[in-house]
Amino acid sequence: MLGATNFFIRHALNFLFSFSIYILTIVNFDLGAVVVPILTILTYIVSNSTIKMIQKSKKAKELKLSRSEFKHIESQIKQAKSHINSLTQQYVRVRSIRSFKLLNEMTKLSRRIVNIVQSNPQKFYNVEDFFYAHLPSAVHLTQNYTMLSQQQIKDTEVHLALEDTRKTLKDLHVTMEDDLKSALESDIENLKIELDFVKLENEKRRKQLELRGEER
Repeated sequence: MLGATNFFIRHALNFLFSFSIYILTIVNFDLGAVVVPILTILTYIVSNSTIKMIQKSKKAKELKLSRSEFKHIESQIKQAKSHINSLTQQYVRVRSIRSFKLLNEMTKLSRRIVNIVQSNPQKFYNVEDFFYAHLPSAVHLTQNYTMLSQQQIKDTEVHLALEDTRKTLKDLHVTMEDDLKSALESDIENLKIELDFVKLENEKRRKQLELRGEER
């Protein structure tokens, strides 16, 4: 959520601080060949933790989120990525092309939603149900579905359970599509506003040109 720029800045500062400590301890103190590297590494670790905490606090403030909200969203994104990895692990376990396509579509939808929220954490509140319920349910149902389908038991009850699970997964796929729309809702509204503005400006310019033509 902090982005690549913050990552490079943080580690550049970490290197600068730790290298400075390394030079200072060698020049001014006789601490030995073992202590100096340990002290340098500890400086790097402490510096990284401190700068990262400051960057997160600054980012949360920019987004008008509390530090606890920012931390919670970050935790949910991490959990969602773990769920997505669980979905991808089921690719090799599905036994039909139809099921594979459905699983693949759900995985792609999930990645898009998570990437959107990671880029703009405020959108988390538009898709809370995706993180709390829809994605975890997709993982749980998919795991149960692949487990049952691999048993190769020709039983009516098992067959009905598989069909019911497949239908539920399809419904869940539609729900996740709605989640994506919710995540993009504000962007779509902003685009509509921009389009309306451009249309008004173009119409205004056209009328001005018509008036100039009539004056001539």
